[in-house]
Amino acid sequence: MPSIRESIIGRLESMTQLPSMNRTVQQVQEQLSRGENSASGAASIGSIIEKDLGLSAKVLKIANSVFYSGRFGRIGDVKQAVARLGIEEVGRICTTVGSMQLFKGSSGIIDLKDFWKHSVGVAIVMRYFAQKVDMDKSKAHNAYVAGLFHDVGIMVLDNFFNDIYKTVREAGKSQPLMLYKLEREILGIDHGEIGSLLLHRWRLPEELCDAVAWHHAPDQCPEEFRRMAQLIHVANFTCSALGIGEPGDEIIQTSSDGAWHDLSLDTNDLNKIAEAVEEGIAQSGVFVSLSL
Repeated sequence: MPSIRESIIGRLESMTQLPSMNRTVQQVQEQLSRGENSASGAASIGSIIEKDLGLSAKVLKIANSVFYSGRFGRIGDVKQAVARLGIEEVGRICTTVGSMQLFKGSSGIIDLKDFWKHSVGVAIVMRYFAQKVDMDKSKAHNAYVAGLFHDVGIMVLDNFFNDIYKTVREAGKSQPLMLYKLEREILGIDHGEIGSLLLHRWRLPEELCDAVAWHHAPDQCPEEFRRMAQLIHVANFTCSALGIGEPGDEIIQTSSDGAWHDLSLDTNDLNKIAEAVEEGIAQSGVFVSLSL
């Protein structure tokens, strides 16, 4: 008889109901990964998004939200949004909105708004840390995407394995263990590994897949992808420490001293980090409220 872990992996490999990455988002990510910031690149991204009427409407709604309108005025179409906000910002909006639309709801085990607020918050903090460690533009975009999807395995468990996942979440109320450790104890697999399997299915870069798989134990990640895993780890810890969203832990998260050390970052700077990302975190609330 297969173990729970084997059953979950087997179902994931054969499951046809798993969401597929939005093709528009894929194309935008391909453009951004090239690091192109020319007029032709801007026009190209605008044209890609405009072909997806539903997504472009959401992008415009966010571009015309209070968060942006005070600085940029009314924006009439996606190409104008790209011209005013820039390729990277519109690309992030598109990627974020498209990602939230992949999963249509929750079984009730998790709070959907809190989940996405945390995920977008981690993505935004990842962008900040990517600048701190001097990542190039294409890597920084990958860092944002990795932060956005770091907990996507939770959505898979909630949507497709909710009966057994409810057991895990209930156990967390009485056992002083972090969520990923409870998942491993009860299921034999955690949400990081499950998320990684989904990202592989979406053919996202290997670096993102491995970093998501190991974001709770970044020092165990293969060395070539360890830096990205460490970045997710510290961004996740930072958001949890600042109370941003619901990561699912009933106890305070711990962090890897090795990750902070290797990245030349300091936990004593959390207040400075909070100030630096305050506007971005406010932005995450706008994204969630206008996208779900």
